[in-house]
Amino acid sequence: MKKLLIRSALLEDAQSLFEVHRNSVETLCTGDYGPDQIAMWLDGRSPATYREAIAAGNLWLAHTDRLQGFIEIDGNEISKLFVRGDAAGLGIGARLLNEALQRIKNAGHAKAYLESTLNAEMFYAAFGFQKVGEGTFSRGKSPVSIEIIKMELDL
Repeated sequence: MKKLLIRSALLEDAQSLFEVHRNSVETLCTGDYGPDQIAMWLDGRSPATYREAIAAGNLWLAHTDRLQGFIEIDGNEISKLFVRGDAAGLGIGARLLNEALQRIKNAGHAKAYLESTLNAEMFYAAFGFQKVGEGTFSRGKSPVSIEIIKMELDL
């Protein structure tokens, strides 16, 4: 793979962010979640979904010759971390997570929080995140939900 660069996302990255998000969910999450759950997860998302976080400076991306993944934070919460399916396992998620954790720590937070998908729980555990609860996630008024793992890390 070409050299991986991490940078702040720009508004013109929104379409690519949307495409990576969709690709990641559709390729990496189907082992733990069914078609109805995947459809609910992606329902209503569009490139506009990322604009607020981009404008606030809370979204970073990893790219080589194309966008490979991205991470978004909200205070001390890692609210999104997605890597393109064919780029999983190459250390991209780790680079993005380290970037976000450093920014959360630099902002003065003592803990980082996230809600992990079932397929990503072991990834976060490898960084020292501890399970603090379980829950579900759904979008809008959908009766469909996905199971999540609530996790924290002492910084």
